[in-house]
Amino acid sequence: MAGKPHPLQAAADVAHSREGLAVKALAESQQRLVEQQQRLQQLTLFRGEYAMQFQLEGSGGISARRFQDYAAFLNNLDQGIAQSQQQLMNLRQDIQRRQKIWMQMRAKTKALEEVIDRERKAQTQREGQREQRDNDERNLRNPDARQRATGGDGG
Repeated sequence: MAGKPHPLQAAADVAHSREGLAVKALAESQQRLVEQQQRLQQLTLFRGEYAMQFQLEGSGGISARRFQDYAAFLNNLDQGIAQSQQQLMNLRQDIQRRQKIWMQMRAKTKALEEVIDRERKAQTQREGQREQRDNDERNLRNPDARQRATGGDGG
């Protein structure tokens, strides 16, 4: 009986597979978050360097056209930084959502595994009790075996 799969094993396998997919999706989202944080950091550093260059060049006097070019580029960098920050916020929300999904999948998998484990332990206990009962009945029917089991010499 021990080799026979539990009726819920297929459901547990599916739940485990879905949990694996959920944890993979969560890891991918976390990786995208790290990459986006790095992009934002690079953009921010570049913007700072460009603004410093603008100040240095501007202190010596620059043409109106050059001033407009600097200002437009800084504005584009600011927009890029704002978009990157928005993407970070979206990724954080996505991670929270995926974490919740994974936790739900994990709870379902764990519950199924616990039911299967509990039922297997109960089945093993029932089999042990049945085996003990069979042994007891055999000993009751065979007095010689009973004497040997108790260490008696019969006389």
